[in-house]
Amino acid sequence: MENVMGMVGYNQSRSNNGLPNVSDPKSAQADITYRQYMDYKKDFQQFELDQIEKSQTDTGLIDQAFEDAPKAAELSQQSQQRSLSRYGAELTPAQAQQMQRSNQRTGKLGMINAVQNARLAQQEQNTTLMSDLINIGQGLNRSSLQMIGSAAQNQSNREQAYDNAKAQSKASTMGTIGALGAAAIMFL
Repeated sequence: MENVMGMVGYNQSRSNNGLPNVSDPKSAQADITYRQYMDYKKDFQQFELDQIEKSQTDTGLIDQAFEDAPKAAELSQQSQQRSLSRYGAELTPAQAQQMQRSNQRTGKLGMINAVQNARLAQQEQNTTLMSDLINIGQGLNRSSLQMIGSAAQNQSNREQAYDNAKAQSKASTMGTIGALGAAAIMFL
């Protein structure tokens, strides 16, 4: 049965500190845990799954390197042409052909270098993303295990206190009965 708070195990009255009184701690904890899980599924699960997928398949840096490398080669070639025209240099057909081959080789090597560097950077970025996700998960796991351990210790302490109180009550009852019995014998 749920009350106004919408949580099982809570009494409708409140304690002095404004928190609801809990009549069934196990049920209340189960309800809170379930609600937190449902919030996780609604708000974070898809994001996490997307990040895991991204860490395994993202090639954005490599794709960008394929786009940028030819532009860089073209800019280098244009800069070279401006320098030649600025100084009024004229190339022979053989020199122009050799310069064109050199520019093509430089462009290809630049592209290979840019793509290889992008591959390494992409691999590092993807590995870092996956590591960060694992670290977040492990941190949550450690925190949860600590809370579960603490809850188990608290439950054990409550059970021990209950057993001690029960034993003390029994001893007190026996002591009272013994004292009453002794008093009754003395009056007889």
